[in-house]
Amino acid sequence: MPEAPQSRTDKLSAPRPPAYRVILLAKTGSVIGMVPISVQDDDEAVERAKAMVDGHAVELWDGLRFIEHFPPVD
Repeated sequence: MPEAPQSRTDKLSAPRPPAYRVILLAKTGSVIGMVPISVQDDDEAVERAKAMVDGHAVELWDGLRFIEHFPPVD
């Protein structure tokens, strides 16, 4: 017997691989860049994002999920 097609809700709630990205922010708060990063988990992503702070703030996201904001270090 063939499987029933997945509903839209099932597709949205299905597990997905992480899609981490680091957003670089100017002092005004505007976005100056975005860098996708390939890591295994949140802890590794946080460490990579912290290392990217240099004169500008950084935000870490996984898809639409906000993880953390790191203020600039002068």
